Amino acid sequence: MRRLAPADHPQAKAASRVTIYRAAHRDGRDSVTYRLVGGLVLVSAASLLFEIALTRVYAIAQGHHFAFVAIAMALLGIGAAGTLTATSARVARATPQAAIGWAGALFALTALGAYVTADRIPLDTYRIGADASQLAWLALFFIVAAVPFTCAGVAVVAALRHSPSGAGTTYGASLAGSAAGAALAVPLLGLFGSAATILLAAALAMAAPLIAAPRLPAIGASLLAIALFGTAFVIAPAGPRVSVHSQLAQALQRPDAHRLDTKLSSNSRVDILQNAGFRTATGLSLNYQGSVPRPQIGVTVDGGNAAALDVSPTEALDHVPLAHAVTLRPVASALLLDSIGAFDAAVLLRAGIYEIDLVQPDAALRNAWQSAGRDTVLNDHRVRILDQGVRSALRSATGYDLVVWPLRESFQGVAAGTFGLKETYALTSDALADGWRALAPTGRLVVIRWLQATPSESVRMWASLLAAIRQSGITDPAPHILAWRSLEVVTMVASPTPFTPGERQALANNLHRDGFDWVFHANLDESDSNRFNRLPDTGLYQAFRAVVRGESTPPTWTPVTDDRPYFFHYFDWIQWREVLSTTGRTWQPFGGAGFLVLVPLAAAATGAAVLTMIAPLMGQRRRGATRVGVRRLAFVAAAGVAFTATQIALLQRLILVLDAPTVAFATGIAAMLAWAGLGSLTSRWWRPHPRTAALSAAMSVFLMGGLLLAAPLALGAPLAVRLAAAVLAASPSLALGTVMPAAVRALANDRSAISWAWAVNGTASVAAAFVATILIVSIGFAWTLLGAALAYAVAAPIWRARDPPPTSPP
Repeated sequence: MRRLAPADHPQAKAASRVTIYRAAHRDGRDSVTYRLVGGLVLVSAASLLFEIALTRVYAIAQGHHFAFVAIAMALLGIGAAGTLTATSARVARATPQAAIGWAGALFALTALGAYVTADRIPLDTYRIGADASQLAWLALFFIVAAVPFTCAGVAVVAALRHSPSGAGTTYGASLAGSAAGAALAVPLLGLFGSAATILLAAALAMAAPLIAAPRLPAIGASLLAIALFGTAFVIAPAGPRVSVHSQLAQALQRPDAHRLDTKLSSNSRVDILQNAGFRTATGLSLNYQGSVPRPQIGVTVDGGNAAALDVSPTEALDHVPLAHAVTLRPVASALLLDSIGAFDAAVLLRAGIYEIDLVQPDAALRNAWQSAGRDTVLNDHRVRILDQGVRSALRSATGYDLVVWPLRESFQGVAAGTFGLKETYALTSDALADGWRALAPTGRLVVIRWLQATPSESVRMWASLLAAIRQSGITDPAPHILAWRSLEVVTMVASPTPFTPGERQALANNLHRDGFDWVFHANLDESDSNRFNRLPDTGLYQAFRAVVRGESTPPTWTPVTDDRPYFFHYFDWIQWREVLSTTGRTWQPFGGAGFLVLVPLAAAATGAAVLTMIAPLMGQRRRGATRVGVRRLAFVAAAGVAFTATQIALLQRLILVLDAPTVAFATGIAAMLAWAGLGSLTSRWWRPHPRTAALSAAMSVFLMGGLLLAAPLALGAPLAVRLAAAVLAASPSLALGTVMPAAVRALANDRSAISWAWAVNGTASVAAAFVATILIVSIGFAWTLLGAALAYAVAAPIWRARDPPPTSPP
């Protein structure tokens, strides 16, 4: 009788069949998991890409002060997904594959609809104080922006509810996809612009159903594709419309004005205009009787900051304030910082300077200069264009005879609080200190600012300049500084070598010829400070002298630092009654209430979050709403506040390191979410308790603060090095990614509670987005980050309830 081989034995065959079945079942389960992860990554990537593109749309359509609203609206939409999954039985019963598939398809449609609606509704933020109907349009503006993020949030919540024990993998996949979307934003915005980038985000989301749920009805997918391509023809060619109040819109109203071209970069949109009536000789002496050539070609940046390109170095430029700063001493080399037009370069060339380094980090502006023609001064062989940021250029510069801060921004009234929400790292005392170190021994710093009826902008700049000089070790700055004014601008000059009486006298003769008034020199008499361009009083002279003497000055005159880089922010909380009383009565948008607009916006957004997230849950008394517990809700709320505040503080600081707002925004979000995603994935094996995760996050935020304070040391290094420094500074986010997965796993016994916790976390995050912005502007980056760390630390002892036993990850 033949002996059966081990492999031919019936029991062995049966065991083999079981093994094969289990392997096939495991492979099928793994393929589903991989499809879910892939779908989550695509939807999350599309969500972040859409969010960053929205910041560019808002910057162009409503002004830079409106861009941060995109963050709050994204949080509002994502948090509302928790409410939807808890209150809708149909959504709650949906499989993760179906939820992710339909979430991707609906995200594509609603993202396009949100862009078209936001670009076409007649929202005019300048009229909110005078026209109540604008509040309704503002509400619609917020709602349509939040809906796509709700679709993306449903995909994440559905996956978390399906497998709470695998929260680390799910949450990590979502964060990793978001990081990828943020990383894609910079090249896509630079190549295609914001409108086309939103189209690409929609297309990315459309790919999610093909991976996560390939069996979606073919007819539905075809209709979605047709709608997607149909919308493309509507929005791609036009791009976002600029505000009707912008300089671009006003210039194009001239009968003979027209747009020649538009250049795009990840940071800006530059429009090249012809016959737009731009001025060319800012501060020109009223005593000058000669002709001033009228420029024909000019540019605007994001619809504002208009400047002429075809400026000729004619005799008229000998009679502008900058010319006197240049001819005060011999100059062989000059560093010109971030000029938009050709005026400042033309003045330097007219003065005979043959080595001019012009710092311009914006590729769109550089391309616009080249398009203007080879005969403009910006394309002169004596002008070398440096594609660096201002702070990096200053940190690496050395031995210049002249470093010039030109008048880059258009005139802004003191009351223009909305403009003050934009950070300006080029105008801080730290930037001036870097410029001081870049000078040759007899070199000069030259700074030009607008003259305003109430001393503010020029005095703040003067105080920052004095702080930089004192930082260098000079205890008596008076012999080293000079200041004079025309009817429009104030010119400030400082040098490491004191100015001699002969130099001051020669300058005085030139100023007298052009009718310019002294504002400060070491021996200036008050009666000589208001002779030609008469002001109502000598308040400007008195303010400059008070700063030099170190006397007590108003808070709005304090130096601007890198910790609070909001040069144009003049609001003080003690002024709120006075500011509100003048709202709607000045020619500036919102009057002085521009900053205070954040308060009602924060209240409105938080109220909307409560209504859309928490109220439905409480009304239906869902099981998760009654059993999750107040302490656990407070825990997830504190986690949401802390994470959002950390994110906003990180982004604000990285703008300094990377010298470009959009690049910093995309890099910061990508790095923070990538690290947090990695932390979430590792928590699958580490599985910390919520208290442990919160304490680790608190310590990590402290560590991040130290790294961010040290990150500016990379200024002056190549962009790759600064990007590496930015990514390293965000690395403590690794611990931040473990907090929410730990909370979700602890709620695994009641999946409805997961939706409840997600909604509360979203509500707190919406409020934190506005509050963190207010705190950073009011008290600075360092204190805001400290508050985020304390929020994590406070959350840790809140979680005291008994947790369910852990379950194995799928």
